[in-house]
Amino acid sequence: MNSNRDDRQNRVVVPLHLVRDAIEMADDAWKQYLDIEKMEVVSLPEFPFMGEYDEEDQELADRIEEGWRTRFFGLPSRFDIHEYSIMERFIWSLPEGRTQDSLERAIRGKGAFRRFKDTVRRFGMEQQWYDFQEAKYREIAVEWCESHGFEYSGGPVREEQEKEAVSGAAAGGDQENLVWQEVRTEHIVQDQWIDFRRTAYRLPDGKVYEPFYNYSRRDYVVIVASDEKGDYLCVRQFRQGIKKVTTEFPAGGVERTDGREYGADSDRAATEDVLQAAKRELLEETGYVSDHWSYLFSVPSNATIADNYAHIFKAENCKRSGEQKLDETEFLNVRKYSAAELEELIHQGKFQQAVHIMAWLLAQRT
Repeated sequence: MNSNRDDRQNRVVVPLHLVRDAIEMADDAWKQYLDIEKMEVVSLPEFPFMGEYDEEDQELADRIEEGWRTRFFGLPSRFDIHEYSIMERFIWSLPEGRTQDSLERAIRGKGAFRRFKDTVRRFGMEQQWYDFQEAKYREIAVEWCESHGFEYSGGPVREEQEKEAVSGAAAGGDQENLVWQEVRTEHIVQDQWIDFRRTAYRLPDGKVYEPFYNYSRRDYVVIVASDEKGDYLCVRQFRQGIKKVTTEFPAGGVERTDGREYGADSDRAATEDVLQAAKRELLEETGYVSDHWSYLFSVPSNATIADNYAHIFKAENCKRSGEQKLDETEFLNVRKYSAAELEELIHQGKFQQAVHIMAWLLAQRT
């Protein structure tokens, strides 16, 4: 009795990107359907107002009911996609160590999705996560098409290609064969302050080359802070790298429970919450506090030779709460600047910290 319908379905070729895009857009407020006659995705509210569709939605609902599983087919819902499970599989694909541990902690309890994304961003793994997620979405799209007897076109659609995409993303999104393999490492200086290393790498063409020098330092925070009048709080201090006194935003290291100033990937020592670190550094360096905080971004401090990250925050309506509480090696003065004055300092080359300039630009966009 169903042979004609089955024959028709077997001749249907679904552009895979339609299903994949619908999977990415899935949420709890809408139900999505593939219309194989027009080859488009249509949607209906999951919870119509007062329990009734408006006229246009009711017409669509009637067409879907009439053409159910002959013309209209329900697409995967949020429940079918199970984003939490995808996050878990991504974490399990990573090597054991600090990164995996941090992500496992991030997905526990309420707010797991937000914490997971923040942690992925903090470790500079956004592209790696997007590649893995993309491969899983394609996998779900392929499974959906095959479960309905549809053929499909576009993108890597066969099983072996899907496996290759997933394994490549799990290994670091290395579809271009650009990763260097660490052959040996010598710790030239490894004390409580820094881990300075000399490393030999096997390059993508198979050759081993050395030396490459790199180091570990602890993560740090940068705070774009403004007071109640809209003036920005900056500090003036000597920077031994360029041997000059610089103007910059309040900033400082994220503290560690082991007292060291750096940490390796395999080190599982707990670190201070970055927002708490930002609040502490603002108070210690300027004597100001704020009740209006915004997280802006996390970025590698110097991706070429260092493994630490800068975490950028914005603090508004800052109020004076007390005096500075500086460390024994900190000698700095607080200065206030208007937005125009800061722009002028930057253009004159007198605001000399690159990450702080990036923080300023980000803050102006939020």
